[in-house]
Amino acid sequence: MVKVALFGYSGSGKTTLFRYLTGKMEELYDPFRPNVGVGIYKDSNIDRIAAIHKARKVVYPEFEIFDFKGFPSVQGFPSNYFKNFFDMDIIVCIVNNFDQDANPDKDATSLLMELILYDTEKIQTILKKKEEVSTGGQQQIDILKKGLEILESEHLLIEMPDVDKKLISGVQLLTTRHVFLYINGDKKSFDLTGFPYLIQKEPDGLSFYRSIMDAMGLITFYTVKGDIVQGWIIPCGYTARQASGKVHKDIEKGFIKAAVISVKDFFELGSWQAAKNTGALKFLGPNSLLSDGDIVEFYFH
Repeated sequence: MVKVALFGYSGSGKTTLFRYLTGKMEELYDPFRPNVGVGIYKDSNIDRIAAIHKARKVVYPEFEIFDFKGFPSVQGFPSNYFKNFFDMDIIVCIVNNFDQDANPDKDATSLLMELILYDTEKIQTILKKKEEVSTGGQQQIDILKKGLEILESEHLLIEMPDVDKKLISGVQLLTTRHVFLYINGDKKSFDLTGFPYLIQKEPDGLSFYRSIMDAMGLITFYTVKGDIVQGWIIPCGYTARQASGKVHKDIEKGFIKAAVISVKDFFELGSWQAAKNTGALKFLGPNSLLSDGDIVEFYFH
C-alpha cells in the first residue's frame, strides 16, 4: 500500500483533506504522532469491468494516509517532527489557498525549504563526522557531497540517479522520496514551476489519487477472479512477472505467461470471451511490461 504523508502548516486544511480521503473523524493531539487512515481510490474502470462481468465484489486500490500535525508557519517544524516521515513513499505539502490572507507561493516554497534544510543539515553533520574520524566509504562520501550540491541549489534529492540514491539509502533523508504540492483552493494565483502539483477548489479523491500516481510513476492493472474484480497499483516499468507478485507470491514463482487486454478494447468488445474469440488478447512473457489499464489473467504452475 502506498504511504502518503500530509504535511503542512496549521490552518492549511490538511486535516479536512485527511477526513475527506479516509472518513476518519477522530483527532490525535500528539504533534509527533500522525493520525493514520486508509483512502480508497474508487477507480471507475473497476465498476465498469464489474458490471460487464456481473461481479458481486469489487476491490479498489488503497492508500495509507498519514496526517502529520501542523505547526504555525512563523514557528517552523522541530527536527524530531520528521522522525516518522522516513517510511513514507510520498510527501504531500498542503498549501493554504482558500482564505483572503493566503500566500500559496510563499507557503509552498517554505514547506519545500523545510524538507531541503533538514536534509542539508543531516548531510553536513554526517560528512563532518566522517571527516573527523576518517570512516565510511569514499563512494558514499562522494555521493553525499553531490547530494549536498543539489540541496544547496534548492532542488530535491529525488533528482539523483537511482543508483546513487540506493547507495545512500541507509541515510535517513526526506527528499529522496517523492514530494507533491496540493494547493488547497484557488483564491490566489499560483506560480511555482519545477514541482508536480494539483490545484483543487474542493476535495476530489479521484483527482488526488491520480495526481499522486502520476507524480510517482505508478500505473493500474486489473484482475478478475471468479466474481471478484480488483485493481492493483504498480510502478511503471514492472514486468508481468513482477506484477503477478502483487497478486500472490506463488504466482510470481510459478509464472508462465499473462493474457492481457486494455480496458479500452475490453469495453469495446464487451466481454473476455469476445476478446478471446477475436484474438484481441495479447500474451506476455515474464519480462514483458504491463501497460496502464491492462486487464490481466495470469497463468502459473
